[in-house]
Amino acid sequence: MSGRGIGGWLALLCALPLAALAASERPQLSIVAMDQASPPYVIGEGSGFAPQPGLAVELAQRAAKACGVELQLLRQPGLRMLQSLKSGSADAALLLSYNEERAQFAVYPLRDGQPDGRRRMSTLSYVLLVRHDSQLAWDGERLNPPQAVVGSNIGWSVIKDLERLQIKVETALNVDSNFNKLQAGRIDAYAIQDLLAAGYLSTHPKLAVRALPQPLVSKDYFMPFSRQFAARQPQLVQCMWQQVARQRDALLKRRMAAYLHH
Repeated sequence: MSGRGIGGWLALLCALPLAALAASERPQLSIVAMDQASPPYVIGEGSGFAPQPGLAVELAQRAAKACGVELQLLRQPGLRMLQSLKSGSADAALLLSYNEERAQFAVYPLRDGQPDGRRRMSTLSYVLLVRHDSQLAWDGERLNPPQAVVGSNIGWSVIKDLERLQIKVETALNVDSNFNKLQAGRIDAYAIQDLLAAGYLSTHPKLAVRALPQPLVSKDYFMPFSRQFAARQPQLVQCMWQQVARQRDALLKRRMAAYLHH
């Protein structure tokens, strides 16, 4: 074999492990989502995702592809999701609003020290659900009667909002538990995201509940990262947030109809 031929073989042999190495060196990113459906942003209950997984999941997938990362998506109950972010066993979380407690262990996109709404995944509203025969009233600032008890899910950010409004809060583990308590009269209202409520009620049509007309609170929802991952991959974190901001509105416009008729 000529010298040129040997050199060519050597070059090929050297290139093979380098190519394999390059493939294995694609950054890995694990993102955790809540195990409760939140249509149209997260579809399906439990540990898996529906074939059409939801707009927030699609947005995360598109951002990951644009940033050249290998994406692993997980689902966990809300409280465990926060713990995974805190411990660093998950790199990021889907659809978490900002509060100071979470900012102690999670890295959010900030602008002048405040959460940067331009890099949000979505804006969601919380509403108060009551039984159909309820006389409870909410004017956007206070409940009447003021001693009413409002239920919510452990770990949800709206609990802080309710406490700040001096509303009595009683927590439960999940959506089912709170709806059961509401039906049984053990709580007077249930503070829940409007889209999550709509998705749940569409599969439980016999529940005799209604939403009070005035929203409780509206807030931006983000993809925060664990402090551990943000320290290791600061440029990747910025890339993901930039892609979320760049692709969000076009994706919602293009794909929302598919989920509304899903």
